Amino acid sequence: MKLTVLGCYGPYPPAGGACSGYLVEFEEWKLLLDCGNGVLSRLQHFIEPHQLDAVVLTHLHSDHISDCFILRYAIKAAFKQGRRTRPLPLFAPSRPAEDYERLTDPGIFQVQPIRDAETLTFGPLQLSFLRTVHSVSCYAVKITVAGSPQTVVYSGDTEYFPDLADFARGASLLLCEANFLQRDLLAEQINHMSARQAGILGKQAGVKRLVLTHLLPYREGEAYLAEASKEFEAVELAQEGEVYPINPASFNHAKGDWMILTVETNPIKASLLEGRLKAEGITVMLRNEEAAGQIYGFTVGPLADIQVLVPKDHMQQAREILQEIIENSPEETD
Repeated sequence: MKLTVLGCYGPYPPAGGACSGYLVEFEEWKLLLDCGNGVLSRLQHFIEPHQLDAVVLTHLHSDHISDCFILRYAIKAAFKQGRRTRPLPLFAPSRPAEDYERLTDPGIFQVQPIRDAETLTFGPLQLSFLRTVHSVSCYAVKITVAGSPQTVVYSGDTEYFPDLADFARGASLLLCEANFLQRDLLAEQINHMSARQAGILGKQAGVKRLVLTHLLPYREGEAYLAEASKEFEAVELAQEGEVYPINPASFNHAKGDWMILTVETNPIKASLLEGRLKAEGITVMLRNEEAAGQIYGFTVGPLADIQVLVPKDHMQQAREILQEIIENSPEETD
């Protein structure tokens, strides 16, 4: 399983950014969690909209659903092109009722309400839900792979509440909203968690990795990290375009344990190298440091150098594979 961050801001994005949206993939199954403004454009760097198996909306605020009203045009076009034959399942809270009704588009979306204690199944993926503490009906989402310890938990929007730690217990990755800092809570702001509370939640739940999301577009990310890391060490900020492999073994490597194997300027070559290394059992991260930490697919041209990173203890094997690829590749000509 892997999770791709398409947008991570709320309630509005910075220039060039997007609001909440996350693509979860396992084998041929593809689920979209939330679909805020800017998400549909980002989605198409990774898959085509018609390939989606379902959309799950944690709640019906605009920064989490607005691109659904544009996604319907893409699905309608896919029907006309013969690329899709069935309506796209869309799951959402049924309240506020007027917002739920606006999502209805017979023949395009198959809109269904999320119910407490309900479990949804898509092939080997199972989704369960927990109602959160927010200004409208909202649900946290847990995604598990049958017969595997791979688990993603997404908090949706919420204040801190103890039951959320039990819901996220032992997750491979907790994608947790951290819209506030502690000073915001002291100023009696409500409906969201602080970065410190997210760190406490990660520690209480014993998660392997904590990723902070739903960030304010005008606040420096380091402020969030500084606050959360005092409570939980394995924490980072969500980066738009970053792909997180949800393989528990891949989280055994701290940031300092990764080394740069090579730098590619061609995203296709980087992707092929990533696939070959993973086929050999080597965990890989692709990172575009020059383009604000984004992963390949979001930028092109001279600023799109892609770092291919592997764990230190696999560096020698990775170098041998890279050398083999180079030796067996035809020489490029102008």
